Formats: sequence, C-alpha cells, structure tokens
Amino acid sequence: MKVKYGVILGCPRSGTTFLSQALLALPNTECIWGSHLPVSVPHIINNSISEVNYQALAFGFRHSLDNYLDSAINSQAAAMQKFLKGCLGWQEMWQALQRKRKVDMLVYKEPFLAFAPEFAYTALPDCKIIHIYRDGRDCANSLVRSYQVLTDEKLQHLQTAEMPLGRKYDRRYVPWWVEVGKEREFLDSTPYVRAVWMWKEMVRSCHEFFSRPEVVKSDRVLLLKYEDLVNDPVNIGKNVVEHLGGSMSDRLRQRFQQAKTSSVGKYKKRDPLEIETATAIAREELKLYGYL
Repeated sequence: MKVKYGVILGCPRSGTTFLSQALLALPNTECIWGSHLPVSVPHIINNSISEVNYQALAFGFRHSLDNYLDSAINSQAAAMQKFLKGCLGWQEMWQALQRKRKVDMLVYKEPFLAFAPEFAYTALPDCKIIHIYRDGRDCANSLVRSYQVLTDEKLQHLQTAEMPLGRKYDRRYVPWWVEVGKEREFLDSTPYVRAVWMWKEMVRSCHEFFSRPEVVKSDRVLLLKYEDLVNDPVNIGKNVVEHLGGSMSDRLRQRFQQAKTSSVGKYKKRDPLEIETATAIAREELKLYGYL
C-alpha cells in the first residue's frame, strides 16, 4: 500500500511541535521534522522561480521523504525510543524488531511552509495538510523570548530561518516578505513588532491559498486554532486524527492531554505601546483569524 503524506505548517511557535509530537502516537505513522526540506525552500518559492526549478524542488522534497522511509521505517533504535516514550505499542515494536513494521502515513512538520502552502499542496499530491494558527502577538512574544529573532544583529546577514533572502538597506537587510516601501518602518520597529510582521505575512499566504474554491473542495486542509487545541485537546485532537484518516486511542488521548493553556495571552505582559504598534501592523489578519 502506498504511504500517505500529511503536512503540519504554521508560523513558528504556533504549536506545530506539540502537534507533531502528539501524533507520534498515531499507529503505523511516522512524524518527522528537520532538514528533509531546507528551510530556505519556502522562501525561494516566493521569489519568481521558473516552473522547471519549482518542479525540481518538489521532486527533491518527495525524494527526501521517500529516502527517509526507506532508511528509517524499520530502525530498531528509533522504534525503541518511540516505545519508551509511550508512542509505540507492543505490536508495532515487535514488527520493528523483525524489520516488518508497516507505515501507512508519514507526517512532516515544517513551520516555514506557511510562507508557501501551495508548495506542500502540489509537491505531495493528495497529502493532508494541517494549518495550525495562533494569535500572532503570542507567537512573536515566544519567538523573541526563545530565539531572539529579527534583531538588528541578525538583520546584518541572510543566515537565519526567518530571512535567508532579503534586500540590503543601510547596514542591514530587510526580509523579502516586507512590502516594498515599508523598509524604514520595518527597521524602525522592535524585534517583537518585526516578528508579528512575519506572522501576518504567513497567515495571509495561508488564508489566500486555503480559501481557493478548489482547495476548499478538496477537503485536504484542516484549519486548526491553537487556542482551541489547548483548551479542548481531546476533542480537537480527535478532529486532527480523523483528518489524517486515523482513530483516537488512549495513547493519543494521553499525548494530547499534555497541552497547556499557560502560554495563551502572555504577550499582554509586554509594553502596551509595543503591543499597540504590533496590533496595528497586523490588524487585518488578527481580525481575519478572530483575535480582534
């Protein structure tokens, strides 16, 4: 049986990691993330590449995932790690030890595919996509606190996941996803406001593509609100599992029940003026996703 694909995407710090780790307990499923798709690819897709190059990148993506399946599907060490974490049952563990484990679905998580949702949709035909979104002001707060993104120092080169492509402006670079003519406004903003700016561009790209009639009709995309997930993890988790063609189990339920609400609204502790500026930058998108 041909392996099915799933893709989890959404602005970094939207819950993509929690979701993919919970789905590790889905039977006969592999959930992976990392370098199988270079983080620069979603950025490159947005910069007028030829159809030939686009298709070459799509092939490379599929080939990388296929290679993973060929090499790791029956890894005894990987199976043991999943078993010890409570993500793998005895039957699958025994199959892996015999190198006969069956995998029906491979779920790949890459937050930056939110910049190019159409790439995931077309590169992996018939894949199921989960777009998890969260209040951009909370995303930005977490990004700045955890990773110090988009600081003046990091804008002096094109060596970060947030901006491997950009245009030179004074001694710094402006990410490609900032509108032409808005360079000075972006550079005069704090890293927090810049991170909200990135969020708005990501969710706007997702909204525009996932709202296309043919995409809606395909029933391949699940829109998932982070705040709903952490407030009702079992029921919302059930929707996610069923979207991927699975059924809820005790093991999956235990994984989803680890969701915490403590990070919701943390941005409110920031300086009010900074929050006001960030909200103004992304007002349309915050309204679109129900946060205003």
